[in-house]
Amino acid sequence: MTDAPRWLDPFTPKGQREVVAKVLTGMNYRLPFEGVTRSKLIAAYAELAKIASQHPEDDDEWRVAIHGLIADPKKGPLREWLLGLTRKTAQNLGIRMADYPSVFEQVMRELQTWPGMEPRETALLLWCGAATLTIRGSAKASAGKALELSLARAALNVLGLTEDIDYWLNIDADEEVDRQTDAEIATPRGRVRMEVGLIGKGNPEVIGDKIERMDRNGIVVFDILPAKSAMWGTAERRGVKLIQLRNNNPVEELRAHLVSLNIAITNRQFTPDEVEQAVLEMSLAHFQVRTNTKGAADT
Repeated sequence: MTDAPRWLDPFTPKGQREVVAKVLTGMNYRLPFEGVTRSKLIAAYAELAKIASQHPEDDDEWRVAIHGLIADPKKGPLREWLLGLTRKTAQNLGIRMADYPSVFEQVMRELQTWPGMEPRETALLLWCGAATLTIRGSAKASAGKALELSLARAALNVLGLTEDIDYWLNIDADEEVDRQTDAEIATPRGRVRMEVGLIGKGNPEVIGDKIERMDRNGIVVFDILPAKSAMWGTAERRGVKLIQLRNNNPVEELRAHLVSLNIAITNRQFTPDEVEQAVLEMSLAHFQVRTNTKGAADT
């Protein structure tokens, strides 16, 4: 069994350049983010284990200490974890922050009814489960947002196009297009739109929404779809080009599509190795990290 690859932190420009180079040659974009996520999980578990072991000889003092953490607004999602919940779950259950102390006591009473299980150890398991849901949910959203524009910029630059001359990124909504667009590429007859959404098999409706919003010859770049997904047929009927990243050579697919639109780019094919090398040689200025950390508190 081979060792897992070592990745730089993908939330830095240098790490992101390395990740983009691999994703544009067909790699699952979530893999390099797993190390960062795992580190956050371990740090959370260590913090929770420390809380669980406080005041080992005095359960009353231990509970007082936890009540103090629950009442501290600076503790963020930790407050919900100590109830065995994520923030979103607490909101969905209609639990107000003023109710947190009584909910904690209710949880502890329930844990004491299980024979053969020490309440503190069981509470720690419950807390770690809630922390896992929060951190993994946040990581999934952050990973995609961090990469989308960098993937578009890198792919178009590899093809020899120049930003703000041949293509434009992150265009705001206007009278013609009612939503922000990831990229627009100049053609002899105007511009063609391009959307990058790191969406996979579990959310085909999101890809369908992007297809519906595209004009003819528009481009939707995504993670992966099943071969028999109805989205392929929908896109073909609307004249929209779907480009799958996973297990594919997406830059070559993009090049071929742009050539078919008479855009002045090279007519030679790109191999995955050539794409990877070209991305790794790009300036770090092209990889400004975009993250979305809002989900950390809301998951």
